[in-house]
Amino acid sequence: MLAIVSCARGPRQYQPVIDPELVALSKEQVFQRAEEYYAKERWQRARSYYTHVYETYPNDPLGRRSLLRIADTFFSQGDAVNLVEAQYKYRDFINRYPTSEQTDYATLQIAMCSYKQMEKPDRDQQKTREALEKFNDMLRAYPNSELKAEAEARRQDVLDRLAKHEHVVARFYMKRGSWNAASQRLNGLIDTYPNFEQRDAVFFDLGQALSKLGRNGEARLYFERVITEFPQSDYAEPAKRRLTDIKA
Repeated sequence: MLAIVSCARGPRQYQPVIDPELVALSKEQVFQRAEEYYAKERWQRARSYYTHVYETYPNDPLGRRSLLRIADTFFSQGDAVNLVEAQYKYRDFINRYPTSEQTDYATLQIAMCSYKQMEKPDRDQQKTREALEKFNDMLRAYPNSELKAEAEARRQDVLDRLAKHEHVVARFYMKRGSWNAASQRLNGLIDTYPNFEQRDAVFFDLGQALSKLGRNGEARLYFERVITEFPQSDYAEPAKRRLTDIKA
């Protein structure tokens, strides 16, 4: 924060106004105050304390940690503008301290910034694809990270979101009676997202589309997969009925 000191001969140079409390405290005490404000979700106040530690002791371990916590304050605020700022700060941390043991965390958080902005499956998936790319970057760069399991779990969430988007599009084609387009989309979904959590619904829909195209032999295979692989699924009984119709 800067103030203008004026005199008869005109304004002087800007001079920084330093909070007397910060000067009186040790770096450890300032950092602890910042943590307390962070816990209370007083993001701007916490950020000012972290900033003091970082700018005063940039090469100290606590100073480096403070830069990371500055990024965390923006991330925790969570809106689109602050997530952009958080991403910038995480990248800044990585660039300034590339050998830090916390670069894997910063890289994961960059991916999380996109993850938090993902749209619903029926909307544009640009941020979802960005998140996938960034989680892949993190896992490639830090294959032995302690954060690997979290990154993989988040990555699977992203893949499921993209798969759901493909399913939404396929069902749109089905409603329009565009069975060939629907079957192509569903086949692509199965090939691209083999671990999709709603494969029972995809198999059933693909069976429906193939049946409408007169490809009953192929349709039968997918109805049977619903029954054998997902016996408790809501689609199991409808799949049995469709098999009976095909045989008839």
